[in-house]
Amino acid sequence: MALFEHVIMLRQDLSSTDLSGELKKHEDLLVELNGNVVYKESWGLRNLAYPIKENKKAFYEFMNIEIPQENIDQLNSKLNLNENVIRYLSVKVKSFGDTPTLMTKEKE
Repeated sequence: MALFEHVIMLRQDLSSTDLSGELKKHEDLLVELNGNVVYKESWGLRNLAYPIKENKKAFYEFMNIEIPQENIDQLNSKLNLNENVIRYLSVKVKSFGDTPTLMTKEKE
């Protein structure tokens, strides 16, 4: 299993139930691809540096995930098809960083 730090950005106009539903679908997709979520945190609704697909804000979700290396391309292709996901980034790491992240500590 490869370790990834994974961030997804979701559309600003999602209701709280739609947002939690999208996150549940994303976690189910990870399980379907033989992965699992080790840690997750919500960075909340944040301003974007520039508009993306007519969105000026986005909900940021951070996750530490374990997934087989060969399945990361399938995950990326499924995220490309999801209209509620504006952007995503998966960075392979040797070990997970400290949690909670600095983004969460910044709120406090």
